[in-house]
Amino acid sequence: MCSIFTYGPWSEQNQYITPQSDFAHHGFDPNLFEMGKACLVIFSSSLFDRVLKQVSVVEDDFQWPYKTTPLQICSTSSGKRFGVHFPSYGGARIAHSLEQLAACGYEYIFGLGLGGALQEGVEIGDIVLLEGAVRGDGASRYYAPIEFPAVADFELVSMLSARLKASGETYHLGVSFGIDSLYREVETLIRRLRTLGVLTIDLESSAFLTVGRRLGLKCCWIGVASDRLVDEIHEGNIHADHVADKLLALSEHILQVIEEL
Repeated sequence: MCSIFTYGPWSEQNQYITPQSDFAHHGFDPNLFEMGKACLVIFSSSLFDRVLKQVSVVEDDFQWPYKTTPLQICSTSSGKRFGVHFPSYGGARIAHSLEQLAACGYEYIFGLGLGGALQEGVEIGDIVLLEGAVRGDGASRYYAPIEFPAVADFELVSMLSARLKASGETYHLGVSFGIDSLYREVETLIRRLRTLGVLTIDLESSAFLTVGRRLGLKCCWIGVASDRLVDEIHEGNIHADHVADKLLALSEHILQVIEEL
């Protein structure tokens, strides 16, 4: 499970349960709906609600069968359809959602989330665009050996980067560390990540990017530094209003990129 040279569940193909069989159990058929090719995955329930108020929700008859991880079909100003999804938190839940989104026919997945800053030059409220992640989660090891990199899709990262530059936004480009436990962000780990130049730490990036690529999805992650783990004490509040406002503004940039796909 830990190396490409040893047996791991990532090499097995005969699952007992598939997204398609799960859909059938709930009486859901994604082929009955025009769902679009891109999906905005939001790692905050409150932000999910705010974004839905800013976009046009279509398909009144659409009923996603998983109420705790909602999905809505929306459209851009030009009428291009896309999904907006809240997958809940943690690598296992992210992997589960990506399996379902892939089974729905989505090809482009934009992650919008939060991260704790690890470097002196990253301040609360700063934009972070990820090139990849260090795999500290456990879920992604069921999809690929640990040697497999958690890398964002180059095309989507380039499009988002160009969009931010055109809007005069400053941002940090680099890698994050995906962890499964908020309460295991210990001093020794943070110090080592800081030495390696890792920008942020979060609960989804490594599983999101690894599982997405393994499933053939084009994935990218952009977000905001919500707090700081730089000094000896934790600084900031992950629910700060100005951080949420910055995330909402970033969703507009993502929608512009979706228009271009």
